[in-house]
Amino acid sequence: MNKIRITGILFLIVGLALTYFLRNTEVYFFSGILIGIGLLWAITGKTKRTKKNNS
Repeated sequence: MNKIRITGILFLIVGLALTYFLRNTEVYFFSGILIGIGLLWAITGKTKRTKKNNS
């Protein structure tokens, strides 16, 4: 596992913990962002998209 995937899993855990422990609607936006970034990074393991050259 690379560092980005580990960071993604940590973001996912923190986002889920925020939604579980803090029942405020103000926190749902930030925890949703953390969960989304965490899922993306845990699955792909990349931070940027690469452009394929079809020549």
